[in-house]
Amino acid sequence: MDQIQTINELLLMARRRMSVWGSVVALGFVVSVLYAFSLPREYESTAVIQIGNSQISDSIKETDSTSSLTRYLQKIEQRIMARDNLVGVIEVYDLFGNVPTMTMNDKVFQLRLATKIVQISDPTQNWRPDNAPSAMRVTVRLGGPKIAASVANDFVNRVLEENRLARVEQAQRALAFFDSEEARVDAAITALDAKIAEFKRENAESLPQKLVAQHELLVGLEEAVLAIDQQIIELKSNKAKTRASEYETQLALAQAQRQLIFDRQARIREAIADAPQVEKEFNILNRQLTQLEDQYTVITQNRAEAEIGQMLETGIQSENLVVLEKALVPEHPIAPNRKKLTAVGTMLSIIAAAALVLLLEALNPAIRNAAQLERQLQMSPVVTIPDMKSGAPRTRQRNVLAVCSVLSVGAIWAGVQMISGSGS
Repeated sequence: MDQIQTINELLLMARRRMSVWGSVVALGFVVSVLYAFSLPREYESTAVIQIGNSQISDSIKETDSTSSLTRYLQKIEQRIMARDNLVGVIEVYDLFGNVPTMTMNDKVFQLRLATKIVQISDPTQNWRPDNAPSAMRVTVRLGGPKIAASVANDFVNRVLEENRLARVEQAQRALAFFDSEEARVDAAITALDAKIAEFKRENAESLPQKLVAQHELLVGLEEAVLAIDQQIIELKSNKAKTRASEYETQLALAQAQRQLIFDRQARIREAIADAPQVEKEFNILNRQLTQLEDQYTVITQNRAEAEIGQMLETGIQSENLVVLEKALVPEHPIAPNRKKLTAVGTMLSIIAAAALVLLLEALNPAIRNAAQLERQLQMSPVVTIPDMKSGAPRTRQRNVLAVCSVLSVGAIWAGVQMISGSGS
């Protein structure tokens, strides 16, 4: 390529190979346009679901493992994108029906690629661990505008239905949980009441409320002992005046009465001594009963809320997902970008044309002018004779160049018209 070293020589080479250059560029442009138009168009439709607050109280939500809103929405998304659900959508809308060679697994895979469900949250609050999503965006990209919008709205309806079923199931589980807890605590209270009653029966004399009476009884028994002792002293002082048999009988009776009082005093003192321990155990039982009664009160309140929640969920009055924007039929395709593809193809064809022209020049390294001769042979020509072609070859060359130019311009104009008419 030593013969091309100046701009003038480059322009002369381009003029000589104009037919090749124009043909390659025109062919590349046409191929690019045809390729761009051969690609199937893709339309994208998007729907937005707003996430609100449910009327079920937080205490009921905490009984379920799906208390985290993010995980809850992820579970709904997983159910929506499950294979059986996608197969149902494919069958309802006959998706990819124009490709009979596609298997159902391939269709499910393509639909998963064409569908995106994204949780939307406030980006300025991402640093907060409790930054919950405020909306969901459902986007579907398919080969037709109406089918894309229909499938997107279908997915939205399925999300709402899955949310409703999940919340009804959650409310039912919460109600069943509180029913079982209420029965359990009620049984525990009944058993503890029986235990407390038995404890009172076994420790009746040592109970705190009996201590005052026990002390008063102990004082009365001491007075009774003194009275019996005085009676015994009188019997002994009047022994001489009393018959022996009667004396023995009265003395034995008085001593027996005194022993009975002593035994009673011992039992009372033992009961008083056991009173602190009995009071401690009795207070423990009462505290347990109070705790169970408090639990029963809380469970009863939560059960009432759970019943209200179940009625709200069943009546669809507590929706926490609301359609903010329905999927509309897109007016323009999202892909392919035909103008971009055509421009890239044209640029590649220009590069290919330049490479072909340079290759042809390299395969025919002829010396075409005096400057090249002097540069190649280091000799100055004495005389240069211009190329004297007859009229017919010149006319034929001009005709070929004109035809190539017309065809190139016509192809480019037709391609531009097709792209402009298609809108992309």
